[in-house]
Amino acid sequence: MSIAAPTTWPRQSYAWYVLSLLTLAYALAILDRVSIALLIEPLQQSLKIDDTQFGLLQGMAFSIVYSMLGLPLGMLSDRRRRVTLLFGGLALWSAATIGCSFATNFQELFIARMLVGVGEAALVPVATSLIADYFTPNIRPKAYGIFVTGSSLGTAAAMAMGGLFLDWSEKLIAGMPGLFGSMQPWQMVFVLCGAPGLLLALVLILTAREPARQGGAIATEPISLRPVMRLFIKRPGAFGLFMLGAVLNLVCVYAIIGWFPALFIRAHGWSAAETGKTLGLVGLPISIFAAVNSGWVMAWLNKRGYTDAPILCAMGCALSMVVFGTAACLAPTGNLALVGYGLNALFLNWNTSAVYTGFAQITPNALRAQVMALQTIASGLVALTAGNFIVGYLSDTVFTSPTGIAQALGTVFFCCGLAAFLILMASRRSFREASAELAATQA
Repeated sequence: MSIAAPTTWPRQSYAWYVLSLLTLAYALAILDRVSIALLIEPLQQSLKIDDTQFGLLQGMAFSIVYSMLGLPLGMLSDRRRRVTLLFGGLALWSAATIGCSFATNFQELFIARMLVGVGEAALVPVATSLIADYFTPNIRPKAYGIFVTGSSLGTAAAMAMGGLFLDWSEKLIAGMPGLFGSMQPWQMVFVLCGAPGLLLALVLILTAREPARQGGAIATEPISLRPVMRLFIKRPGAFGLFMLGAVLNLVCVYAIIGWFPALFIRAHGWSAAETGKTLGLVGLPISIFAAVNSGWVMAWLNKRGYTDAPILCAMGCALSMVVFGTAACLAPTGNLALVGYGLNALFLNWNTSAVYTGFAQITPNALRAQVMALQTIASGLVALTAGNFIVGYLSDTVFTSPTGIAQALGTVFFCCGLAAFLILMASRRSFREASAELAATQA
């Protein structure tokens, strides 16, 4: 590991421009990842798949490669040009999303979803590392909060635009039968979702510059997990418990993304288009507010001496899952469920902002992308897979009534949210100690 001389920070106007590109890339990643959720009915009819298989398509098909490649890409991010890595990932996952439209059975769609995961594996390790080198520590929580709005934009777009895309697809097929007559509406949705990412990839590679690595350390030694493992062994509470609690929160987040459309369609009788538009219109402004506000909340807590502000925000998200998330699942009417959904959305993105800010706060610069890659692995193998599979499995085997999806979701929300809250509470002291130790070495 070599020590780099201190460098000046990039011009702030340009840093915010690059952040806007990263945020848009995050939005498109979420859009391409979760747009399949609104297509549950046409996909099940066309490809003859059940709820368990659909849960695998949303979770394991994506997460298995997303997780496996996260760490190697994190290591590369600490050693190579990050902008180039992100360009390649963005172009690949966008093309793979378009490729989903050509699937004719479960196996082919599974493979296409795996390719989406290959491309998206580069995003979080690269983007979080770039942001740490574009923004000073006092501005960084706010920058991460802005970046997390991409998740809200993507999720809302997947809901709202997914419904609109279904409408547009039917009109395109009817109005241009010579060009689109052989396609079904769900196939057109995948094409419309994937195409913008190819354009953004071109803009990114042409206009985004690689920033100098701040904070002094640049990884140059042979690739090894030992430095990262030493962090987890030395501070298991700060790294291990924080990561576990955040992942359990994400189980609930991915359950929302993957199964809330089905909740409104099956339990409350809403149409797919109506569900997508309504969830998107309600969730978008609230989730964006939560993502931006999370950075400001952490900055406010830090000023008042709470060096474990990221943990506190993640705990707020967990408590919201237990109370508002569970209530939304078990509400007797669609309108009451929508109220619970909206209240939960106020805290939904606090967890992600807390993860990005928290690990940047306790991890040396040369290891940040690798630690975030480990978080990506845990999120993929546990949260993304479990959040989708468990709900589908419970719906198929335990809560088998037509409205059983509500009980399946409620069970996941209450159990995982409560466990996350308790685990995060246990990590607070170790996190404060790790933060103080790193701050002392950089003083």
